[in-house]
Amino acid sequence: MRTYLIPASTALAVGLLLSSCGGGGHDQAAMDAHAAMMKADSAAKAALAANEAGVKAVVEILNTGNMDKIGDHVAENFVDHQQDPSITTTGIQGLKDMIGLVRGAYPDFNQEVISMSTTGDLTFVHFRMKGTNTGPWGVMPATGKAMDVMGVDIMRFENGKAVEHWGYMEEMKMMTQLGMMPEPGAEAKK
Repeated sequence: MRTYLIPASTALAVGLLLSSCGGGGHDQAAMDAHAAMMKADSAAKAALAANEAGVKAVVEILNTGNMDKIGDHVAENFVDHQQDPSITTTGIQGLKDMIGLVRGAYPDFNQEVISMSTTGDLTFVHFRMKGTNTGPWGVMPATGKAMDVMGVDIMRFENGKAVEHWGYMEEMKMMTQLGMMPEPGAEAKK
């Protein structure tokens, strides 16, 4: 036996067609159901767009170091699941301290959003990050070398503000570019 999946829009259209053939008060009920579905869809799309705008605003804050409006986009109880071990503060202050650490080590830091996708309350960001290490990163001295790496961030939103972050980037590639570790396979080439 074959099972056929019918898209919701097709099912709604068939339902509207059938309800119009039956006469009576079904027309208004079908139109009300359609209007409610369209309103819910519109609200969901607006929430997704707001989350993506929030990510772009946080990236802009990271790129400029201007944290004046960070509270407009990040919740006070923000949790960074990849927070640098040298940052001892939490919440939005922990994020501010992290941005200060990044901007101090890489004054020309720039993160470019390559692509972004939002599902429910999660926004996934594929990014490219560049900068020249002219300042210390905690106990690591400046190298004067540039880094250019890719990564992915995941941000969870509640009520239009970022509340959680997870992420990864090409850390080994960055460490190699900065001269802090040998290129993979360098020992084998000797």
